[in-house]
Amino acid sequence: MQRWLKRAGLILFFGLWAAAGLQIWAKKQESREMEAVAAFSNIGTDNRSGIVQYYGKLKKEEQVQMLERREEYLRQIAASLGISSQILVYRTYGEDSQSVVLQKEGANADTVLRLVTWREKGAITGQSLYANVTIPGGGFEEAQTLRTKMQNVLDETMESKRSSVAVQGFYLGNLSEEKKEAIAEQLLEDMHARTVIKNQDGNLYTVYAYSPCFSESVRQGTTRVNLALTMYYNSRTQQTEICAAVPAIGVSGESA
Repeated sequence: MQRWLKRAGLILFFGLWAAAGLQIWAKKQESREMEAVAAFSNIGTDNRSGIVQYYGKLKKEEQVQMLERREEYLRQIAASLGISSQILVYRTYGEDSQSVVLQKEGANADTVLRLVTWREKGAITGQSLYANVTIPGGGFEEAQTLRTKMQNVLDETMESKRSSVAVQGFYLGNLSEEKKEAIAEQLLEDMHARTVIKNQDGNLYTVYAYSPCFSESVRQGTTRVNLALTMYYNSRTQQTEICAAVPAIGVSGESA
């Protein structure tokens, strides 16, 4: 009996010790995630905006066959996102595609919804939805809230879907390569991220990285990527545009 009580006491002790360890780890991880999200507020020095991008292929049973109904389809999506007035809708045509585009420029957000219908020999071969919403003055958390809302509205009707949250800002002038490196290194450190791919192509500086603070990622070979950081000099505005996006949907790879 005493041996059993002693064993039970040891099991209880180690169980409590393990639970305490997990609680400490969880709090530490939560703190790191908060630091990573806070780093998005350091993107650029002027005119910061939150951006949500969404892409998906409509399931076959959800495809909108009639041309007249495609505009209504986009208006219904817009209404689900809280957009119902001062909307511009127009159509464009390509050699093997037809697009219906809905635009809304508002005080709180600029929205573009594009439904592309692909055709071959007169028959619909697929439909894709592209959405881009820019929130002037918004940050990561506002954009993430909108992304979640967009996923709730669209995901069930889509396949091959993906979406991202980004924060865009600006620096005056054309930053030197050394300055870009320094900015990128500091942001990645604040996001607890490590560089996976880095590239300088003319005015475009790109870093793909991985941070354990963000759950979604794609595989690049044997590594994972979930953060894209780009800097580009715009000679017209004489500003360097900087954008950080999670997850990095511009990278081709398999979801992890």
